[in-house]
Amino acid sequence: MIHNKTGLLHLSQLMLRRNILHVVILPGSRNAPLIAVFGSEKAFQTYTIVDERSAAFFALGLAQRRQEPVALICTSGTAALNYAPAIAEAFYQRIPLVVITADRPAEWIDQGDGQTIHQTAIFGPHVRKSVQLPQAIRNEDDLWFNDRLVSEALNAVVDPVFGPVHINVPLAEPLYGLPLLSEGKVHDIRLLTVQKTLASNEINQLKHIWSSCGKKLILVGQMTPDANIQNMLSLLARREDVVVLTETTSNCFDASFVGCIDRSLAVMKKAEDFEPDLLITFGGPVVSKRIKSFLRKAAPTHHWNVDPAEAGMDTYQALTLAIPMAPVDFLDIILSFGVGVSSSFASNWQLLKAEAQIKHDAFLASTAWSDLKIFDLLTNAIPDGCEIQLGNSTPVRYAQLFDGKWAERFDSNRGTSGIDGSLSTAVGAAVASQKTTLLITGDLSFFYDSNGLWNKHLPSNLKIIVVNNRGGGIFRFIEGPDKTGFMETFFEAQHETSAVRLAETYKLACFDANDEATFGQAIKALFAENSRPALLEVSSPAQLSGETIRAYFSWLKA
Repeated sequence: MIHNKTGLLHLSQLMLRRNILHVVILPGSRNAPLIAVFGSEKAFQTYTIVDERSAAFFALGLAQRRQEPVALICTSGTAALNYAPAIAEAFYQRIPLVVITADRPAEWIDQGDGQTIHQTAIFGPHVRKSVQLPQAIRNEDDLWFNDRLVSEALNAVVDPVFGPVHINVPLAEPLYGLPLLSEGKVHDIRLLTVQKTLASNEINQLKHIWSSCGKKLILVGQMTPDANIQNMLSLLARREDVVVLTETTSNCFDASFVGCIDRSLAVMKKAEDFEPDLLITFGGPVVSKRIKSFLRKAAPTHHWNVDPAEAGMDTYQALTLAIPMAPVDFLDIILSFGVGVSSSFASNWQLLKAEAQIKHDAFLASTAWSDLKIFDLLTNAIPDGCEIQLGNSTPVRYAQLFDGKWAERFDSNRGTSGIDGSLSTAVGAAVASQKTTLLITGDLSFFYDSNGLWNKHLPSNLKIIVVNNRGGGIFRFIEGPDKTGFMETFFEAQHETSAVRLAETYKLACFDANDEATFGQAIKALFAENSRPALLEVSSPAQLSGETIRAYFSWLKA
């Protein structure tokens, strides 16, 4: 017999059919029917976390590392609003989250009832699909409508690209004691994936432009590791008219790539020798502001942006062709265009890269203890197989100054580049990967997300390095804040809080360092700890670190 909560049972069954098995459940009362449905089904791997904002970033880390949808379930009211930062990050980083929010019955909205807010489409444009399930299931038509909406949402979480979706579930009392046997036919509406390709006349058009350009620049944004794309780019980068620019978060590494973009741009003297006539871009966000400025000024004749969902994005104000297809399929096409034309473009960039490397090494050889020196030591101390989560602001920027694959993979919340959630994301990623997962974060970001440690799922493979310069080091990295007169008062948010003391309350193994000698000892101990998660707090001088990074770029330019 169909009952009022049958739609919830169908929701779980449709998720099972799509192999969406990891579910993060938040405590609450209005979501009690959802807890009963998902908690009683043994096929689901469930996690319980109290803090909604932290839980959402934990789910993001799980989905980011597993590359498959993860579900979130919360109660009604502001609980859903606390998910918003992670959902926005998932949207722009293209991470698949199924966000299920319990809601009060529609008739009680704005009627003074507790934990009742407007939840319909609450996440606005930051989800790929938002649906509201029927409040009551009375017959087969209601059940068909419920299943159709769920199917639409579960299809949208993975197609045309990954992203978050929202399923709002109005629930009337009674909330407890519902039957847990599924009734009625489950209506599963699947969406077939169609591989996009180009017509022969369009391929000929691209080939003509490709053959006429002697300076081709491929800029790769944030991606998860992809062996096929890596191999194709390696083949292209061996051509004398092609240059491949990557970042740490591109997860593409090859000796023929130019991997430290800011370093290379800093030593550049004659920009026209390095400006492309054809720019090709794909992947997610790019960290470097310098390359954005360089390409906007360069104004290449042709710019092709390749993306299956948002090919029309014109980051560099030069877009001429939007190509809505998967990058791997597009690279396969241009590889067929032949060896290219005679050009000094690639050799110019390689000489630039080599000059930047020489200057970089010379500067680091005599650098005092500072943020830059800490990253120099750190990149040489990472054990094989380590996966890294980079906190925003200074950590992700410093990471771009060190070349090569110094870790197994790199992830960072660069979708919206917010300070929040890096710790919780790293916890989720560590749970998913079961490999040594290192979060490198600044102090403000760490303390802002310290509830990420209030988590009974903390794995022993989680390592955390907090570079503590007692404030917002990013404001000494970038130009401007130091000229306002409010650096210490408003920008840096100076403090005397200890990451070690905080982490000890959560039973982490803790270490600290304040110079090169203690750092060398402490980082060995950090990675040797295998019985519980571990944290290393590295004290860094804020003012000297700011002076050092500016001296570094001045040295490169000299």
